[in-house]
Amino acid sequence: MGFYRFSDNPQEENPQRGYIVSANHQPKPHSGLPVVGYYNLADRAQRLDERLRDDSVRWDSKTAQTLQIDTRTGYGPRVLAPLLPILNSVITVPVERAMLESLARWDGSYELGSSTPTVFNQLLYELTRAAFADELGEVQFNNLLGTRALDTALPRLMADADSPWWDNITTPVREGRADTVKVAWRATIDHLQKTLGKEVTDWGWGHAHTLTHSHPLAAQKPLNWLFNVGPFPAPGGHEVPNNLSSPLGPAPWAVSYGPSTRRVIDFGAPGQSVGINPVGQSGVLFDAHYSDQAPIFVSGGYLAQHLSPADLAAHTRSTLTLSPAALPGN
Repeated sequence: MGFYRFSDNPQEENPQRGYIVSANHQPKPHSGLPVVGYYNLADRAQRLDERLRDDSVRWDSKTAQTLQIDTRTGYGPRVLAPLLPILNSVITVPVERAMLESLARWDGSYELGSSTPTVFNQLLYELTRAAFADELGEVQFNNLLGTRALDTALPRLMADADSPWWDNITTPVREGRADTVKVAWRATIDHLQKTLGKEVTDWGWGHAHTLTHSHPLAAQKPLNWLFNVGPFPAPGGHEVPNNLSSPLGPAPWAVSYGPSTRRVIDFGAPGQSVGINPVGQSGVLFDAHYSDQAPIFVSGGYLAQHLSPADLAAHTRSTLTLSPAALPGN
């Protein structure tokens, strides 16, 4: 009970490492006092820190752009580590053995052409459903899928062979972790074959994970065909630097949130700044700039941000003039 001292607040000024990282993760103040709250996974911040402390990288505008669109964290391999020996013992089909070998080699990257993140995310959902849905019921299980607490709980569950959650309470026998992993793997393969296609080559992340910029009026079909922008095959994923995220659930996955903009500013040369909007500069349907930045954004591209009067004059392509109507009698 009471209040923290102001000096206990998380704060840094010119740290020795030369940079500050914040990715909505739980901070660790120098005071040692825990800052309790509802935080995102630490893995995204850890990946940013891993990249930034690499002394072999010369940080400039180009390398800063690669950092923003990085698609890797250690979360997937961390979750998989205690499960791989179990999967190795139960998977015998050659095609599925190849999938397992890809999972074992996976570095946690979410790249468009890779089927490995697709298999991992479907497996993670099936494991979560097999562990929790029987105890919670459908309503509370679906509520659980939308919580940040689940992100923290799953690595702990996967590493705990003796957790009571592994038992399916709807059956007369007591299941363990190995039983549940076997069931979840089979459900993963069945769902992906039914949803994405029989061949693993159809399971690329860009096929399963897409970005659509939805307009409020698009809720009334068929206006979605007019107002929505997309879908686009989308790299990145949940809590990676390129945070094009979707909730845990069955494939396919639609991006539900992501960066509202990307921007890189060199304070030594602000006139050479670059940035990108997710959709476009105009909110007017059929305008040339309604959605012209969307393909560039999803592919990780940037546009020059012209600041000086000379640059503005040299690069102006069109001018929008807003003229209010005259009031009656004026």
